[in-house]
Amino acid sequence: MIRKFRRGLAATGLIALAGATALTTLPPAPAAATAPGGIDRVHQRLLKHGRGAPLMIASHRGQWRAAPENSLAAVDAAIRDGAEVVEIDVRPTKDGHLVLMHDESVDRTTNGTGRVADLTLDQIKALHLKQGLGGGQAAVTEHTVPTFEEAMRTAKGRALVNLDKGWPVRQQMYEVLKRTGTVDHGLFKGAPTVEEAAAFMAQDPEVLYMHIIDDATAGVAGTFPGRQPVAYEVVFDSTDDPQVTRETLAEIARHSRVWINSMWYGLAAQYTDEASLRDENLGWRTLVRTYGANMIQTDNVEALGYWRDGGDLSRYGRQHGDRTIRVEGEDFAPGGEGVGYHDLDPNRCTVSRPDEGVDICDLEGAIAVNWIRGGEWLKYRFEVRKAGLYQVSARVSSPYSPAGTVVLDWGTGTSTTAPIANTTSHDAFTLQPLERRRLTKGTHELVLRMPESAYQNFNLDYLQLDLTGR
Repeated sequence: MIRKFRRGLAATGLIALAGATALTTLPPAPAAATAPGGIDRVHQRLLKHGRGAPLMIASHRGQWRAAPENSLAAVDAAIRDGAEVVEIDVRPTKDGHLVLMHDESVDRTTNGTGRVADLTLDQIKALHLKQGLGGGQAAVTEHTVPTFEEAMRTAKGRALVNLDKGWPVRQQMYEVLKRTGTVDHGLFKGAPTVEEAAAFMAQDPEVLYMHIIDDATAGVAGTFPGRQPVAYEVVFDSTDDPQVTRETLAEIARHSRVWINSMWYGLAAQYTDEASLRDENLGWRTLVRTYGANMIQTDNVEALGYWRDGGDLSRYGRQHGDRTIRVEGEDFAPGGEGVGYHDLDPNRCTVSRPDEGVDICDLEGAIAVNWIRGGEWLKYRFEVRKAGLYQVSARVSSPYSPAGTVVLDWGTGTSTTAPIANTTSHDAFTLQPLERRRLTKGTHELVLRMPESAYQNFNLDYLQLDLTGR
């Protein structure tokens, strides 16, 4: 594997290359999708860039939607869900071991407290990780904090690993990669001087390096002597930034891949995961066509994979295709206060329907009803084309436990009360089941009530009704 990879570096010009650039590459057809696993195939994709380079998917902190961020289970789930690159965060402990932890402290993601640098490996290993993205009210799980070596053994032979936060301990990480036979799996990254980065790459032809550029360092592109970075991580908060001019992106793509992050605003202007789910042109499609992205780091691995492989994002997440009814949270009934809705506090944001009293906010690209409080309600009207049994769900987010309680009032004298679960972040939306209800063909009216007797602090993206039976 290592000999094959070294020959690939020379053949594709990451050691010496000349080639044309195209910034309008579209995602490949479904048949071109890469199956999870298989490091040789991942390498083959990595070493292609410029015109026709296949889009590669990187998972941010592993698949934290399925397991705690930076856990071994999250690394494994990300690969199983289609990520060719898994991003992890590496920090040293007090006694010199390397562990996975994004923050300087363990407070957010574990049931412990303290700085990683002040705790020994044994002390950190005694902690348990919290669900998802963690937070003060997230549930504690059985998962523990992995060492860097454990993470690399989990990914070995299956995917590349993006080594975030680790540049200060790059040499120690390199020794772990050598020991585990995964030097060609680790993607080092940083924003040092060109000389420092080049010297590090020069020690081993198997070392993979990605250089981070922003407004201040846009001019670095194309100035590396000898072997080039396999990718540049391009960070921009404005489409006018120098690092995303056509000339700079073309220079990058001559020798390297273009890596862009789409997790939240400011990493790639406003082209985010959540915006992509509303309209591909608001996110991933523009990053690929306009900015030449051929590596995208995401918090929505499965959705990005679905789109890359030819899927229509307007249909993504509709569990039963044409038999799914989706009602956006902001599409409550007309008539104003007391008729279409009841809202108790002044507007805090008015992304949509500014003349109404409901707080409709932009959460990293998701347009959702926010600042929901006890005593408020929203009325929805929608059409049912096929009578049958429907699963009624809500796409919601909240870092609180409990996040809230809703009453589904169908105006028929019966109602259903359902809890809203903690999703571990205001920005982490999940589709949560509320009830199963038999609905007739025709127009239906649903009042979603938030009782005063329950704590309420969640955000509503949309309601979804999936026909599950006749």
